[in-house]
Amino acid sequence: MRTKQENNISESQIEDALVANLVFLAKILKVPADIKLIARQLKLKSVGERIDLLLSSGKHLCLVELKVVGFSNDWLKQIISYRDELINLQNAGELVSGEILCFLLITDAKEAHIKSAKQNGVEVVIYQPIEALKNYYENLATVAPFLKMKPNDYGVFNIGLINRTLYEIANGAMEQENIALKINLSKGSVRNHLRLASEFDLVRMRNKKYFLTDRGDQYVQNFNKNTTIEILSEKQIEILKEFVSKDPFYSPYVFGIYSIIESAFLLARNFYPVQLTDLRKVFKIISGKESEWQAERSLNTATYTFLNYAIDLELLGKIGQQIVITPAGFRFILMLQLHKSIEMIESLSTNKN
Repeated sequence: MRTKQENNISESQIEDALVANLVFLAKILKVPADIKLIARQLKLKSVGERIDLLLSSGKHLCLVELKVVGFSNDWLKQIISYRDELINLQNAGELVSGEILCFLLITDAKEAHIKSAKQNGVEVVIYQPIEALKNYYENLATVAPFLKMKPNDYGVFNIGLINRTLYEIANGAMEQENIALKINLSKGSVRNHLRLASEFDLVRMRNKKYFLTDRGDQYVQNFNKNTTIEILSEKQIEILKEFVSKDPFYSPYVFGIYSIIESAFLLARNFYPVQLTDLRKVFKIISGKESEWQAERSLNTATYTFLNYAIDLELLGKIGQQIVITPAGFRFILMLQLHKSIEMIESLSTNKN
């Protein structure tokens, strides 16, 4: 039942959150963490009502009535009637035997209310709905890491800068120091190139040696032969675009590209072309870097980097201080949204199971 109140969230949604993490519920109830769900919204024939939650805890049964408002004698009478009905079912052999522990979860209660409930064998548990929903999010993030994914910045401002490093790997140079010598760059720069390449699934490392993945091998075979190696060929762009669109949460860097394009897309609904100053602000929020990119320089550098990547992939364009989404970019966003939704749904299903 949805009631007008300060907590504008339904009881069923809090119930969903608690059932998804019984360990957290056990902590609230102060019972052993091995509680198990017996039934949810169990209909009682004699009273025509439904029990919110019925759980087992060792040799005990836990009857839980959940509210998103403060104490009321009506709630107390309700849970007592539920308990009486369960006892009748036990006596009739229709419910497993065991002492029934009653818990009334509410958001507020006076000391007199708590004492009165206890005298009637009901434990009043004061909880905050926001904490239950916060815990649900934290728990979900363990099986859906993308919820807390944030882009990294390795200081490589264009994707094509990694091409020389990959070229040397393809020609047998597998160690970072050796690659650095061959292309006359510092080991730090090469390390950053390799990090970026790994986040695009182009290279893998084993025993401090680097190898091209199948995708990396395909990427190298399609180097631009008609111009400088740092300029991406059309085929390389397609390889990376397909990868990012199908797995936008593969790595923090891939997520950064997704975030900058998503930011431009959201802004375009309000005004178009998108202003670079607005893109910076929204990108910081979409990417989850509100606290990390507080310094203007950090935000500018990160926006510059990931905007360049999106431009490299021909998904965004920059004209002066205005940002546009290319025709390929609009098609890409639709594909991106599709795969993002699929991954989110799969993660939620995993959490539910």
